Amino acid sequence: MTQLPPVIESVRRQINLKDRLPVWRLRLVFGGTLMLFSELVMWQNPPGRALYEWPALLVLYVALGAIILDLIARFGAHTPAALGLASGVYGLVAGSVINHAAFENLPYGLLVRAMGLQVGAGFLALMLFVVVLRGRPPEPLHLGAAALVGAAWGIWLHWWPIQPSAGWGPVTMEYAQLVMVLGLALVGVLYAVVAPRFGTLRESQMGLYWWEMVLVGVPLFVTLLVGMVQRVIPFGPLLFPAAIGAFCIWALRQQSREDEPSVLGNLTFLAPNLITYVAMAVVFLLAGALAYPLVGDMDSPVGVALYVVLLGFGAAWLPFASGLIFWAGLRRGKR
Repeated sequence: MTQLPPVIESVRRQINLKDRLPVWRLRLVFGGTLMLFSELVMWQNPPGRALYEWPALLVLYVALGAIILDLIARFGAHTPAALGLASGVYGLVAGSVINHAAFENLPYGLLVRAMGLQVGAGFLALMLFVVVLRGRPPEPLHLGAAALVGAAWGIWLHWWPIQPSAGWGPVTMEYAQLVMVLGLALVGVLYAVVAPRFGTLRESQMGLYWWEMVLVGVPLFVTLLVGMVQRVIPFGPLLFPAAIGAFCIWALRQQSREDEPSVLGNLTFLAPNLITYVAMAVVFLLAGALAYPLVGDMDSPVGVALYVVLLGFGAAWLPFASGLIFWAGLRRGKR
């Protein structure tokens, strides 16, 4: 057999697909969970998506999810502040590069839909990912969180699409439930079939190798370029989410791990619990159906209140999370 040149043989050994396959299976599950939250729970007008767009979206969400998992593992993100900053990077990229919500009706699109909805989507998807994969039965806190998110979903999908700034048109609860059940079922299949079961995982394995960085960076970079050429991603306003995202990564670097694992340390032993997933999905759908009638028209006080909450969250999480990290750093410096 012909011997490969030393350089090619060295690269072949570094790209060990067999050993990395379980990690990529987890990344696929996480990417599907991110797409579920970003596109359906936060209701980015899924009826307006063509069927062929969804596989491309899944590729982008898997790529972005792999980057977020790398940041969490690399910087040992385990506190709410650190996880908020990691989710912030996700929300800014998703809202700018993937769905372009950050550039609609500035500055409110950036604050409400990118730094509000999409940051929340990243955080909630991560929490669901960890809760289901660690294999524990559903807890009251999990079900309560599912009910709260479901109620917000029911209000948002009824109120936001009929706003003039959205212009999507009204969405019936029956149609939204059909879309959500389909999305929840597909993601449930990922947890049941794709996610590794009863295996072990080291936190460091979730980091990106150099060739994986190229693999996940190319589709996002190409999408960014295409969006700029098509003028749906304006260069000037893009500088704002880019600068905020860079600050989030810099702030993550300032935190001290204190020899504690990241939140991914909870996934050392993988045992997906589908009962937990199904229970939270059912509670979510029921709460959404109950909250939907609370909105009467585009001037509904409940809808306006939710918008104000999202606006406040989008404006407050960055100074709050970074402030906590820098305050913790000051306290360590005084010891």
